[in-house]
This record gives sequence, structure tokens and C-alpha cells, in this order.
Amino acid sequence: MYKLIIMKKVFLLLLAFSNFLIAQEVQKVEVVRTDDQISNLFDELGTNEIKLDLIDIIAYPAFNVTYEKIKNPYNSFGASLFINFSSEINTDWVDNFSLTPFYRFYFFNKKDYGGAGFFAEVFSKFSSGRTEYNIYYEDQPSGFSRWESDTINQFDIALGASIGQKWVNKMGWTFEVNFGVGRFITNNQTDDYNGYYNRPEATVKGGLSIGKRF
Repeated sequence: MYKLIIMKKVFLLLLAFSNFLIAQEVQKVEVVRTDDQISNLFDELGTNEIKLDLIDIIAYPAFNVTYEKIKNPYNSFGASLFINFSSEINTDWVDNFSLTPFYRFYFFNKKDYGGAGFFAEVFSKFSSGRTEYNIYYEDQPSGFSRWESDTINQFDIALGASIGQKWVNKMGWTFEVNFGVGRFITNNQTDDYNGYYNRPEATVKGGLSIGKRF
């Protein structure tokens, strides 16, 4: 009888020890959505999105609104409309108006809703604006010189690419950060009274946007 009790205690100890080892081997299981689940969530949120750039409102002020049509969880296209409400004539090449169509490629993981996460895009930009600049005149016979200011009305076309990141919550609200660079394909030399005035060869695309998908 005494040996039977000892064997029972040893068996219970071994059983408890084995349960402890099993508990130590339990790993955290991460739920990974299937493509069908992602498509269902994507359809629930909608395929249209409107967003407003926050930086342009603060910096100029200007209105920069973007419409994005999400074709599927991996691709989208759209356009950004920029209108500068500042009445000042800038000494830099700042747009008064621009239209920027784009095509975007999303690289999301299985936790995303689709049409979100890291992305890369190609874009074109059609812009116009008015710039102020100074011209230096030197009168050789008299030795006197002077500066005069003038303005330029320009229209530019650029091509470029950008990258960014977008976050989407379950209510369809989005937050996006992006940055890109484009190159003007139109002539960057403007005639003036004293030679040429060269505008920059590159343009920058970027910002912080908040939006709603529907």
C-alpha cells in the first residue's frame, strides 16, 4: 500500500511537470486575414476617398484636396487640386494653381484593409503661377545702376514619383504621409530685359493628409 501511494505521488508530479512544459511551449498565435476577408473589409469601407492636406492650409494658406479611386486592395488612381489663396506675389516658384493626377501601388500585409499601408506612385503635375523677381540694370556711360522688379506668369508640366504610408481605421477615416520629387519637362528659361531667369528644374510633392473613405 505504501509503494502504491508513492507511485501515485510520482505520477502526479510527472503529470504536473509535463503540463508545465506544455504551457511553456504555447506560442502567441497571430490572426492573419485571408484574401477573401481583406476583400470583404475593403468593400465595407468603400472605394472612394476624399482627403485634405493639412500642411498647405497652415503654410500659405492654400486648399489642397485629393480624390482617390481605389480599384482594388493593391491599386488606385486619382488627382490632387491645389489652389493658393495667398494674395502675395512670391519671389520663389510657388504655384497659384495645380492639378496632379497619380497612379498608386499599395504593398500591404495581411493585417491591412487594402488600399492602405506602404505605397509608391507615379504622378504628373500641371501648374501655373505668378512669380516676382529683380532685374539689375547698369548704365555703362553714366556709371549708374539700378534694380527693378518684374513678374512672370508661368505654366509648367512635371513628371515624378513618390512614396508614402496610409493608415485606415474601421470607420473609414484615413491619415496619410507622402513625399516625392518630379522634374519639369517644359522649358525652364524665361526671357526678361536682361537675359534669362531660370526656375528650378525639380518640384516637390508631399504632405500630411486626413480623409474619409466611402
